[in-house]
Parts: sequence; C-alpha cells; structure tokens
Amino acid sequence: MVAASRAKASDRAALLKKLFPIIKKHYKVLVPKGGKPVLETMLYAICLEDSTVEAADVSFKNLFTEFPDLNEVRVSTVGEIERAFAGQPAAEWRAFRVISVLKFVFDKSYAFEFESLRKKTLDLATKQLAKIKDLSPFVRDFTLHEVTGAHMIPIDQATARLLVWLGLAVPNQTQEQIGETMKGAVRKAEVEGFVYTLRCLASDQKLQAAFDLSKYPAPEGGHDTDTAMDRLAELIKHGPEKITKAAAPKKVPPKKDAPAPAATATPPEKRRVKESAASTPVDKKTTVVKKVTKKSR
Repeated sequence: MVAASRAKASDRAALLKKLFPIIKKHYKVLVPKGGKPVLETMLYAICLEDSTVEAADVSFKNLFTEFPDLNEVRVSTVGEIERAFAGQPAAEWRAFRVISVLKFVFDKSYAFEFESLRKKTLDLATKQLAKIKDLSPFVRDFTLHEVTGAHMIPIDQATARLLVWLGLAVPNQTQEQIGETMKGAVRKAEVEGFVYTLRCLASDQKLQAAFDLSKYPAPEGGHDTDTAMDRLAELIKHGPEKITKAAAPKKVPPKKDAPAPAATATPPEKRRVKESAASTPVDKKTTVVKKVTKKSR
C-alpha cells in the first residue's frame, strides 16, 4: 500500500491513467478554447476557479454583456458585479478579484490590455502577477500556463481536496506545492486534460461532501493510492453519505465511573475502643499541675 506521502511520480501517473477513463465515462469533459488575450484569460480563470466549465462560461459572458465595457466593471461595486456570478460559489470574492485585476491593469497602462506579459520570461511574469493584490494561486498559475506556455499546473481548492482524497497529494500541502508535486506525473502537453477532467469530479455538487477535509480528515501521511479506484467506484455508486459515514471516526463510548470501593468492616477490637471513647465525656477545662519542690533545710 502506498500513502500519498510516499507515492512516487510513477504511482501518480499510473493512477491518473486509470482514473481518467472512469471520469470521462460519467461526465462530459469540456475543454474551453484558449488563445484569449491576457486580461481576458485572467478574468476567465476567476470565473473557472472552484467551478464547472459551464458555469465559468456563463459568468464570463455576463461580464461582457451586463456591463457596457470593462471600465464600467472597474468602477462598479462588488455587489453590482456579483450579479455576473449568480449561482457561483464565493460570488462576492470573485467580483472583488475582478475589480482588483482591472484596476491593476488600467493603472499600469491606462488601457485594458496586458499583452506585455507574453514577452516576459516566466520569472518576470511571475513577479509581475505577484504585484496584483489578492490574486489566487490558481488564477496566477492558470494565466502563466496559458500565456507563457510554462509547465504550470493550476490547482484550485476543489481540485486540491479531490487530489488529497485520491491519495495523489498530502493534506498539509498548499495549492502551489500540490501543483509542483503533480508536475512529475502530468506532462506539459497533458495539463489541460488534467485540469478539465479532474474538474468534472471535483466540482460535482453531489459528491463534494466526500472530499471535505474539515469534516473527514485524511489519515496521517495521506490516503492510500492503491485503494483510490475502489473508493471512487463506491462513491459514484452509493454517493457520499454512505462513504463519509464509513470514513468518519468511530465514537468511543465514555468510560463508566468505577464503582465506589466497598466499606471495610471495622475489627471488633477497634470498634469497642471507639465506642468506649465516644461514651467518655471530655472535660473541657484544663488542669494545671504544679510541682512543689521541697527545699532541704
């Protein structure tokens, strides 16, 4: 058995090879067209994070149809932009990030284009994106992969939880660390397939409860990769309720209080002494005895 902490790149690659056909059997894997301008790529990543491709496409379209232009989006309030993310989780946080990205790009060039990022090296592009406040690791890595062609594997929180559940990642790893770990198992040309195939399972609202680490923590060292396929088959067949109940730690009934020790019988001799002492009245006055010393004549 191989726990996540001991799994090798070859173990992870082998598991993914078995896993992808199962996911594609139950879900329609959608891979959106790339080639968007840099700024639009970043906005789409915000729509896609912890979400399905279908929902991301709708939200992305809303940003360009419910507002006259991107400048109108930039000067709008978070509450107004939230409408574009109706039905999406964390709509308020997505709206806040959209404003943050648009303000950064506009303040830098007084225009809504960021194509200069394509000409930078990976190191310089990473430093440039690091200047944008509140930019998530997923949006950053998604943008770097799409724009610079670097071997980056964008991992959002939903995908990270799924990878831990499968035994492909360790529970205490950050999203960036998980992305680095998965590089050995996912080739550069396979990144899109990896991101969008796993997204189908990670964003399935019927199954997400099983991946909730706050309710069902992974064992020390991570889940066993050898059991991942069996556990997934059970999850898809029976749903998360049965699986999570089995995974939940069993409650140990509280220990009953130890019975009080039986009273020890008092020996007859001691009992008679106590009874005698109890029946003898105690004189509360203290008698002072003075010793008289006869003086010799």
